[in-house]
Amino acid sequence: LLDEPTNHLDIPSKEMLETALRSFEGTVIAISHDRYFLRQIATRVLSFDEGSITDYAGDYAYFLEKNEKAGTRDDRLKAKQKVIDQSQIVSKSKMSKAEKAKEKKDRAKAFGAGSGDKSKNKNAGRWA
Repeated sequence: LLDEPTNHLDIPSKEMLETALRSFEGTVIAISHDRYFLRQIATRVLSFDEGSITDYAGDYAYFLEKNEKAGTRDDRLKAKQKVIDQSQIVSKSKMSKAEKAKEKKDRAKAFGAGSGDKSKNKNAGRWA
């Protein structure tokens, strides 16, 4: 029984887990919000919805095809992510050169500030 097995895994670890689960001959019950992971490992899907269980004897793509509600939700999530990605690209491209230069200067200033304490010039007290 795997509950959100891909949380906190990097990509090579996820790929290794997918390979191990595909070659495993026993039964694995996986609960996950990672749709890509489910597409890679699922050979049968059990859907629990409002007290009823529906068995889909096929992979995750088959489940989405047969289950109208899940398929439209998946399509809606993909469309939403595409809009978010597009808006981020647009917002970055709409920055003027002056805004980009100011942002770059602010990052450099923040990097150079360190802890915020101004260090004295090392020779400040020598010729007083």
